[in-house]
Amino acid sequence: MPHQDAHVIFFDLETTGFDKPIQPVQIGAIDSWGSEEYNAFILPDRRIHPLATKTNGFTTDRHMQRLYRNGEQLDTLDLEEGLNHFMDWLRSIGGNVILVAHKCHNYDGKVLLYNFKEFNIKYENVITGFSDSLIASRVLYPHLESRRLPDMMEELGIGWRESHDALQDAHDCRQVVRRMAAKNRIRFMNFVYNPQWYKTTSQQKTWTFNRPPPTAKGAQ
Repeated sequence: MPHQDAHVIFFDLETTGFDKPIQPVQIGAIDSWGSEEYNAFILPDRRIHPLATKTNGFTTDRHMQRLYRNGEQLDTLDLEEGLNHFMDWLRSIGGNVILVAHKCHNYDGKVLLYNFKEFNIKYENVITGFSDSLIASRVLYPHLESRRLPDMMEELGIGWRESHDALQDAHDCRQVVRRMAAKNRIRFMNFVYNPQWYKTTSQQKTWTFNRPPPTAKGAQ
């Protein structure tokens, strides 16, 4: 499969949580070289579930006009503006983007596509595929009790960390994927495109909208 011109972007979402519709409150991303970063906080147009707040620290004021993390007010974009802003960044990278996340197919990718659909944001000419490091972890490390991102970091000798910050989690996903590929002697791009955990954008779109909507990330 020719993929020399693809741009691999690791990303993560922090979200409103446990009831639908799930919306992002932070989008973090980094390219495969670790040189280009994206980080934006997004003011949702619905309340953040208390269980999500307990996990990630995000809250809004009672009028849904300000976003806070652990009590600190954040500079935000509104939801539609934030989604378009992320797409503009992906275009600036050069398009032909492969998005990689831990639990991509069933959560981060689904949440992203549901929100793109809500605002009729076109993405098929920029995002060409989705790769899931959680599924890769299940295939390559079937003996592990947990394959959550912090536990995979520990398993791979990177060090245990649970940040609940989208940019930090994108960084950590990048480290996990690169370390998994190296330890299993798989070329990086072949790893990203492995059909056991890679979907084209068309396949991810079908997977997203022909199955139940995303639920909270939960156990992995």
